Amino acid sequence: MAILIVEDNPTNAMIIKHLAKKVTVEEIKVAGDGNTALMLCHAENFDMLIVDHLLPGMSGLQFVKAVRLMDRYRDVPVVMVTADDEPRLREEAKAAGITDFLHKPVEAVAFRKLLSDHLGAGAVHPELRSA
Repeated sequence: MAILIVEDNPTNAMIIKHLAKKVTVEEIKVAGDGNTALMLCHAENFDMLIVDHLLPGMSGLQFVKAVRLMDRYRDVPVVMVTADDEPRLREEAKAAGITDFLHKPVEAVAFRKLLSDHLGAGAVHPELRSA
């Protein structure tokens, strides 16, 4: 399994990547903006995309709309990371193709559950599945 994290804040990207490495042994890549992420999506296959809402150049929603046009990403789970709890954002995000949300600050337990829910329990280290 491969995960792409699209996050422009290096600290937030490091935290999410660190949590992902603790939960799964899979390949994890980070892109700092939507354009770089789109190039990576064209070149590689990811099993999950974790996308910040506010990105330079294009928003997380714009990125998701673009990536959902690619056949290989029509059914891939896309998780939006945001501190925004506005119902309007959730509606727009769902319409754009967001599968789920992860709220900032990202918590390890919520992150582990999210990975298990969308990638299957096999994606999570066996010793963490029941923790």
